Amino acid sequence: MEQKLTLRQAAKICHINLKTAFLWRHRFLEAQSEQYKDKLSGIIEADEFFLAYSEKGTKKLKNNRAARKRGGDTDKRKKDEQVAVLLSIDRSKHIIDGVLAADTTAEIKTHLEPYIIKGSVLCSDGAWAYVSIAKGAHCDHKRLISNKNRVKDKIYHIKTVNGAIAHFKGWVDIKMRGVATKYLPHYLAWFRESYAKLNFQQMLVAAYR
Repeated sequence: MEQKLTLRQAAKICHINLKTAFLWRHRFLEAQSEQYKDKLSGIIEADEFFLAYSEKGTKKLKNNRAARKRGGDTDKRKKDEQVAVLLSIDRSKHIIDGVLAADTTAEIKTHLEPYIIKGSVLCSDGAWAYVSIAKGAHCDHKRLISNKNRVKDKIYHIKTVNGAIAHFKGWVDIKMRGVATKYLPHYLAWFRESYAKLNFQQMLVAAYR
């Protein structure tokens, strides 16, 4: 897991059954996700992203739909074929994340506002949800809307969180060949653990690849 290997690679190296590798991995990740309670402070970046809804590994798919190859033919215009994920990071590499039931202000607020320390600075895109969250958390808010104004006062931006999102999506889509939506919280927990070992330059490379 430290090397972010696929299940088949890990099972082969550890000389265990593929099913055993799967069970061990998710027991470790479940324990890690349950004990996670972090806080965000200082300069905080937040954004949402979308992944194709996946029932990878399920024999009988929801609504008897046909299987997709790695979600390749997902219609991104249909909300029931994608899942929204929130990711927020401060400059000390503390991370808050959440798989959203819907991409709404109420959902984003539930997953983010309780973890923001009063007096922080929240950086986001133009989504109105973050205006409400900043007020509720009693922190300053920097809205980075236009392409010409993606950095304010040379320090306020959302490049770090966008780089982290690109890194996560590349990892689960390419390295892990997609993950089941029901296991997304587990993989987010895994990502939180490994993120601190990545430097800012690596995040930027992922963001603009």
